[in-house]
Amino acid sequence: MVENRLSLFLCLGIFGALSVLAIVFYQERIINLDMAFQTFLILKSGSIEIQSGRFGAAATQFWPWAAQAMGLSLKGVLMAYSLGHALWPAILAFFCWRIGQWRWSLAIGLVATLMTTHTFYWLSEMQAGLAFLCAVFAWMHSKGSLTAFRWWEWPLWLGALVTAFYFHPLVLYAHAFLCLFFLLEKDKPRAWAWMHLTALGIFGALAILKYKVLKLDWYDAIAIKRQEAFGKLWPYWFDIESNRKFLEWSSQDYWLLWTVIAVCLGYYIWYKSWANALFVAGWSLAFVLMVNVPYYEAVGQQFYMENLYLPLAVFASIPLIFDVLRDQNLRARSGLLALTILFALNLFRIGQTHQTWTDKLQWEQTFLKETASRTHRKIVLSEKQVPTDTLKMTWGSSYEFLMLSALAHPDSARCLIIHDSPEHFDSLLTRPRLFFGAFKNYPFEALPKGYFNFRDTSGYVRW
Repeated sequence: MVENRLSLFLCLGIFGALSVLAIVFYQERIINLDMAFQTFLILKSGSIEIQSGRFGAAATQFWPWAAQAMGLSLKGVLMAYSLGHALWPAILAFFCWRIGQWRWSLAIGLVATLMTTHTFYWLSEMQAGLAFLCAVFAWMHSKGSLTAFRWWEWPLWLGALVTAFYFHPLVLYAHAFLCLFFLLEKDKPRAWAWMHLTALGIFGALAILKYKVLKLDWYDAIAIKRQEAFGKLWPYWFDIESNRKFLEWSSQDYWLLWTVIAVCLGYYIWYKSWANALFVAGWSLAFVLMVNVPYYEAVGQQFYMENLYLPLAVFASIPLIFDVLRDQNLRARSGLLALTILFALNLFRIGQTHQTWTDKLQWEQTFLKETASRTHRKIVLSEKQVPTDTLKMTWGSSYEFLMLSALAHPDSARCLIIHDSPEHFDSLLTRPRLFFGAFKNYPFEALPKGYFNFRDTSGYVRW
């Protein structure tokens, strides 16, 4: 089948390009906030480190864990972590293609690139979770009904849905969209509807279990607390700063996503598929409000907010792949050519965005060089002393400085931290064999010498 072969080549090109970018910009991606912190924990413990119960992250944390288990250098570990985030959706896309679901392969490629801009450099569990969710639906569609599952596939399917749910809380909304979208399909057997309704029910039960029965993780508890803004702001949900910022970011970075949604809506209106048009438009706009209202003051920086918006890529990609490009009047090759152009534009935008993250990295590298010859090289800085616009967030600074300084050799590892309350460390300044971290301090003996072999035995100083 021509479409099958062409889709494979297109996916190889997409994920090949993403892998190249992941290698070229591995420092910008991994020596950066959450990834630097998680790499630090993995190297310290020698095991996978799950945060906030999001155990789906093991899919991407496997790569740095395997790299350190093989005895690779710090550079090898960092590159493996960066590359793993590109290889994971590539593996899932190939799985979809292998089971005959080539449209889902293209969907994974589009979900990975259509909205991704700053989130290519600030990584979270969201990207990996959305790709996994698409692969689960591809498997479901290869079966066509619940009765087609063999007895031993049932626990695998249930486990896959639970894993998708626990990648990131907002994967729930992407899952609900997919179930409802395919329920709207006409001329499908009743077994098709029951399969999607069951999947929707499982996610609903998981949501009740997590948020109403089990004890909430502190991070999720903060997110739930933010939902109070809906009552606080009504009826002024539209007149908030976060909506204005989103419109600004959309015009700069996300215009391709809204172009795709507009094309899909135009297609539905042309063919008088009013229910589909209303569903796609309504769900997308409602989701934007669901994110923006709790963050009405636009306190989150673009990279953080973009991560929350990423399910929008699912809401745009699935109608495009499964409806617009499925129409019999569109030849396969013309549709794939349009997708190729779309992918190329997305990859260009991702590559161009590196500069803001390279600037952050270069500032830290410069500071390390400028302080390398000081007598006291363990330094505590205040946020007021650094360019916070360039650094974006400073809570991960100690792990970032540690990784950057130790890249050349484990013996060159250094201890520096930027903190909003530097006086917090005053009583510890004379502890020469203590690594200061954002959440916990560690004695040098607790850290792997093969990666961080501290030679500086002097005390800390305030900058």
